[in-house]
Amino acid sequence: MPVTDHERTRRATFGRGVAEGLRLAGVHNPGVLMNNAKLARLESGLNAMARKVLEAVPMQQPWHKDQIVAEMRRTGSNAGRDVIEGCLATLTARGLAKEQPRGHFIRAAARPPAPPQPADPIMQANPSTLSATPAATPAPDTLGRLANLGVLLRRAAEECDAIALEVEERVQAAGEDGDKLRQLQALLKSIGV
Repeated sequence: MPVTDHERTRRATFGRGVAEGLRLAGVHNPGVLMNNAKLARLESGLNAMARKVLEAVPMQQPWHKDQIVAEMRRTGSNAGRDVIEGCLATLTARGLAKEQPRGHFIRAAARPPAPPQPADPIMQANPSTLSATPAATPAPDTLGRLANLGVLLRRAAEECDAIALEVEERVQAAGEDGDKLRQLQALLKSIGV
């Protein structure tokens, strides 16, 4: 589907706004940092071997892939070098590891939580404006609709949590099934089938 000129302009404007907001917030390279929830979600989607490789990748300083392979061997993994390199490529593609410089890898850092934002400085400077304007009270039927909406949103959040748990269980079961399949393949190779 081709992108129209209007859509291209809208996307560029939105991107500039986001970049400017991040710059003002002190984040000069937003791709380097990610929040803890995203990091945990990406890590939960990894298979067992990729998790082991991720655990071998350091957080403080970049290691050459040979050092990572040696660390994997030290921890008892007998995975081949090509498997480890494939896992490193997957981790880099998902943003869980960075390759800097070429052939050297470091884990992605989680973004520290944002400090609480101070109250509106304009309202703090002149509190008399708060008492001068009459407070609008919503009609009773509006309150009832808001209460119903709150109940619906809570139910939706609970359903989302249940779905997330079910998906996590399915992913974990698929990883276990994959491990069993690999064991069966190794067993079949060892008996010469």
